[in-house]
Amino acid sequence: MSIVRENLITQKGYTPYCGDPQCKTKPRSSFNGEQFECPHCGWESYFEPEFIQAYKDKWHTAD
Repeated sequence: MSIVRENLITQKGYTPYCGDPQCKTKPRSSFNGEQFECPHCGWESYFEPEFIQAYKDKWHTAD
């Protein structure tokens, strides 16, 4: 498992940096409900549906 994936599953609130090499600011992305998205350039991550489901199960469950 990559460091980013491990952090997403083990650190509440963690988000990856923008992955677009042409993005000027490289901010942290935000979770849009399906993938992580850069607020500056609109880049969107591509994590497999199974990983996203595991992420949602871990952090986005109803309390």
